[in-house]
Amino acid sequence: MSLIVAEGLSKRYGNVVAVDNLNLSLEEGSVTGLIGPNGAGKTTTIKMILGLLKPDRGVVKVFGQDPWDNTAIRSMVGVVYEKAFFPAHQKTLEYLRRVCRIFGVPESRAMEVLEVVNLQEASDREIRALSAGMLQKFAIAHALVHSPKLIVADEMTANLDPQARSELLEVVLRLNKDEKVAFLLSSHILPELSMVCDSVAIINRGKVWAFGKLTDLYEKYAVGIIRISTDSSYALEAEIRKKLSYVKESDSDIRGISVRVVEGKEDDLYEDVLKLAKNIKAKILGIETGSASLQELYRMAITAKESE
Repeated sequence: MSLIVAEGLSKRYGNVVAVDNLNLSLEEGSVTGLIGPNGAGKTTTIKMILGLLKPDRGVVKVFGQDPWDNTAIRSMVGVVYEKAFFPAHQKTLEYLRRVCRIFGVPESRAMEVLEVVNLQEASDREIRALSAGMLQKFAIAHALVHSPKLIVADEMTANLDPQARSELLEVVLRLNKDEKVAFLLSSHILPELSMVCDSVAIINRGKVWAFGKLTDLYEKYAVGIIRISTDSSYALEAEIRKKLSYVKESDSDIRGISVRVVEGKEDDLYEDVLKLAKNIKAKILGIETGSASLQELYRMAITAKESE
């Protein structure tokens, strides 16, 4: 069952096209990442899905209904924003009990959701005393009060340190596995999303450039990728581009180089890279096949789309 379906979704602000003919779906029980750089259209897309913005064109359905100005949909979906704002002076448990009364659920649910996100020990703490990571966990607890089957989170892990991001994503995994909660996670921080997402939508310039199961996208865009870990990635990539004509494409970051070669030339690459590295006194730390990261997958999908 599709919890979210968007078809031909478009939104502009004056002369700026924020979302352009976007298509997207999210299945029951899945964790889908909406990934792309800042300004790609992620937040505008989420606002239309939540019924906070009306599309200029296209159709979006959430639980089979139009979400625009639809209070019924808002009561079925949990929402986590990049920066959560709650009454700073109130205590966590006290505030969640108020939220329980608003949704018409037993007040005992307040402590239940704090336990789900491992914040039960902060039940008597004022919200303003929570750390950034704890505050985002609290935001998830708030989103869980009415037991939604879908949580939409916009840049949930932004501005958090690596440990806080990891803890938050573990909560997502646990909720998805144990409570069967589906997630749509918008983010420009890609490495962590590979821990939790089973599918991704790659969004750029207001369009979804690639969408599907992660396994399918890796098979489509990253097959044949060889990852070279080195202490001189940029210099070595320049040599590879200059001297190895059978290399079809390459990309580098501070940790290493991702290379795609003409079929059948994999063994040649292993030998030639070692020689090139020796010539420029670069250290090879490892060579692996099929180890592209989500960030590299994103770059490959964008490059493939631009070359069409």
